[in-house]
Amino acid sequence: MSIRPDNLTLDKLLQGRLFRIPDYQRAYSWETKQRNDLFEDIKKLAKNPNNERHHFMSTVVCLQTKQKEEVGADEFGIFYIVDGQQRLTTLIILLKALAKALAKGDEIERKESSKLSELLVKENGRLILLQTNHDNKLLFRNYLTKGKIPIEEDLETSADKNIIRAFNECEKFVNEWNRNPNLNLISLLKLVKNRLDFIFYVLDDEGAVHTTFEVLNSRGLEVDWLDKCKSILMGIACEKLADASQEHIEQIHECWSKIYKTIGLKKIEGQEILRFAAALEDSSATRKISTAEKAMEFFREKCQNNAEYTIDVSQKFLDIAKELRKLVTDRRLKAVSKISHARLLAIAIKLNRVLNESEKQKVLNEWEKVTFRIFGLHRKDGRTKVGEYVRLARYIFQANANTLFDEINQKVANLGKEYPSSEIGKKIRETNCYEGWEDELIYFLYCYEEFLTKEYGGSISNELWVQVWNSSSTKTIEHIHPQTINDAWRGKLGIKKDYIGRQTQRLGNLIILPPSVNSIAGNKSFQDKKEIYKKHRGLKILEEVIALDDWDDKTLSEREDRLITWAQNEWA
Repeated sequence: MSIRPDNLTLDKLLQGRLFRIPDYQRAYSWETKQRNDLFEDIKKLAKNPNNERHHFMSTVVCLQTKQKEEVGADEFGIFYIVDGQQRLTTLIILLKALAKALAKGDEIERKESSKLSELLVKENGRLILLQTNHDNKLLFRNYLTKGKIPIEEDLETSADKNIIRAFNECEKFVNEWNRNPNLNLISLLKLVKNRLDFIFYVLDDEGAVHTTFEVLNSRGLEVDWLDKCKSILMGIACEKLADASQEHIEQIHECWSKIYKTIGLKKIEGQEILRFAAALEDSSATRKISTAEKAMEFFREKCQNNAEYTIDVSQKFLDIAKELRKLVTDRRLKAVSKISHARLLAIAIKLNRVLNESEKQKVLNEWEKVTFRIFGLHRKDGRTKVGEYVRLARYIFQANANTLFDEINQKVANLGKEYPSSEIGKKIRETNCYEGWEDELIYFLYCYEEFLTKEYGGSISNELWVQVWNSSSTKTIEHIHPQTINDAWRGKLGIKKDYIGRQTQRLGNLIILPPSVNSIAGNKSFQDKKEIYKKHRGLKILEEVIALDDWDDKTLSEREDRLITWAQNEWA
């Protein structure tokens, strides 16, 4: 093993090297806050008249490969970045933004732009200074080679949208710098190239890379716990499986590549994957979900005792990541999946190895029903039934062939024994069912729409409800009696302002409209509102309101009673 720490400016770090980020590393994940912090550090340097002052950026750890690329008479080594890729990626984006801005300047600036372009892109795009990983590698390459920035709305994944925001924010920073009469682009380029410092570690074997990563990130630096655990597992595998087969290491690499791609599709917390995995495995942690640190130590110990378990653990993380992604991206379930231990139980059901798919779906339906009854209708907070959910999740996950479907389903149903449906009315009648309960209300009314569709025929307008799920609740929840009173509504719910305000937030006064239609309805008269509602009869929920002659305290209470009676049966 060779460790050669060097103190290098950004300019020296980038010379003679081509950087690659392997797929088993996390995708680019810096967000606006981190980028703004970097920009502020650069601004502070500019305000300091002492050109000798430098700013320490971070440690960069790389695995040096035996590969080399030749460009003319120049030779470039290939380095895999293991730590420090977030800052380095951002700074390379910033250099491209500078190259684009300098290209519009005078002769000196255009020359600097040309030199930057040669640093970033070599041989007409055959080689680029930094090759990122996962699905956004093409976006990054197109930006370095052509300066193209797609429209964010055209992109599907959060990882893609984030890197596009990085392009735009770096270009905005450069343009704002250029508009300052006391600054210029050449001064910014000199500062970025020559006064930002890195500690650069070069290692020549993969096991050393992961050990070094763990040591460097054990002092409270902001690194995701899942990344730390990955480094530990790969370090153990490289050390203890080195004599076995490269196939083991490649399997782990493949797992982690898929994990990071899964996380990158939507924003999923890595530490939740780690904590859930430990909660389902560690029988000693019976009362709550382990902390990320304890979860990491649990897997470290297991893998130290049996290095081949590193493959199983990595696969388990991937399985949890996939199911968690499905769960948190299901907008319909947003009101049900808010509670972490409820998410854990759903994941355990999905990963159970005994139940068939039909049985799993029935248990998940029971999970959905009981969870919404407890946390939605009875309005209990996230401290409720943690131990019961965690223990049941572990029981279901570890169930063997002797465990019956009926037994599992009944145990899930029993979670809600203390919160019967008969008590729902006491919790939601004449209470504020709007403020702080928006997600729950939309879910409640969707379920009611499902009921009405089954009862009276027809089908749910999936297209309309997708619009509802993807819009702000303020644009889709309609107050039949408006919150702002005018002459058309005066006296309908009484005369006292505070009393009227409370009545308008009651369950009976709230319905769903397609996005932004509620602003059209506004505080129009009830008859005018009905005409608007008639244009959206794809929603069965509107029909019972359209059928009424007037809207007042009596009709509001009657509708609320009807909804509560239905809810008591629905969530029984």
